[in-house]
Amino acid sequence: MKFLRKLFAKRNTDDPKVRTRYGLAAGVFGIISNAMLFAFKLAVGFIGHSVTIIADAVNNLSDAGSSAVTLVGFKLAAIPPDKKHPFGHARYEHITGLLVAMVILFIGAVLLKSSIEKCITPEQVTITAYTYAVLSVAIAVKLFQTLLYLDFSKAINSGALKAAAADSRNDVIATTAVLISSIVIDATGLNIDGYVGIAVSLFIIVSSILLLKDAISPLLGEKPDYELVQKIKTRILSYDGVIGMHDLVVHNYGTGQLFAIAHVEVSADEQLTEIHDLIDNIEHDFWNDMHVHMNLHPDPVDTKNGRLSELKLKAENTLCRLDSNLTLHDFRMVSGDTHCNLIFDVVVPYESKLTHDDIQTALETDFGDEDTRYYFIIDIDRQMS
Repeated sequence: MKFLRKLFAKRNTDDPKVRTRYGLAAGVFGIISNAMLFAFKLAVGFIGHSVTIIADAVNNLSDAGSSAVTLVGFKLAAIPPDKKHPFGHARYEHITGLLVAMVILFIGAVLLKSSIEKCITPEQVTITAYTYAVLSVAIAVKLFQTLLYLDFSKAINSGALKAAAADSRNDVIATTAVLISSIVIDATGLNIDGYVGIAVSLFIIVSSILLLKDAISPLLGEKPDYELVQKIKTRILSYDGVIGMHDLVVHNYGTGQLFAIAHVEVSADEQLTEIHDLIDNIEHDFWNDMHVHMNLHPDPVDTKNGRLSELKLKAENTLCRLDSNLTLHDFRMVSGDTHCNLIFDVVVPYESKLTHDDIQTALETDFGDEDTRYYFIIDIDRQMS
């Protein structure tokens, strides 16, 4: 597919204009090829009285409509940010994928209804050489569509094109089943048209539900990619003056619209102007090098208090015994005449069953042997990345 990339689009896939070119190329190709398949299959289906071939033809018509929706979606996604939508319009791509999945689900339901009716009241199916020719060509075209959409979706990381690729793959399977059904009917006279239609429609329905799930997830706001998170963490920790980081949150509004927030730990002994300069440089570097809108919050850390470090290490060991995935940050100590408050946040994974009371009890037990009475003021954070 490399020659198609060179033909339809430039190589810089991070450029929104290049993404649009990919989307438009895929959309136009899908509209033309699916419209042609619809016309040929519909003619063969009516001539041979085959509900499965007619349904397969209607499915191709819906594919042409889906390609049109994809084309419009890429055009809308390319609209720059405006007053009402400061984060841009890139999520139109996700909406396009959702619409395509809904169309596929509808077509699957219509095909299922027609196939059941065909089983109840079967009609004589006529198979001709044109039937085999049209179905064979359709399989080849759909296979080419699948490879093209899949290649383009990987090139620009597009959920809409990934949905289109899955739809074309379903069509390859569906049309292959129709071809096999035609061979059986032609060779044996056994009319299995309606039953094959039921099997194909159920496959399409299940596939569409999985596509709907994939399309809805980014619209709801999903966990960022692990490699991206590690890249951000490594980059931030590479700066001199940064001791640690936590509370990283990544918001993805579509390609080219990535926003990240994080807390950066710095020495409490540093001047405020120096910390501000460091934070400013990191934020600018992220935009220039990774095209990420980074917003950092500095957290001062007391690096010279040995007792504070000992207590923090002891608390970390307690948490590790409870669950090795637990971490803490913003560890502070406020001493009084009768007791000492230890204040910090504990990051708990969503899958963990531990409660605030479980953590509190474990800390109170482990710190019970200390001469000083310690009270724990804990905030529970959920692992966002």
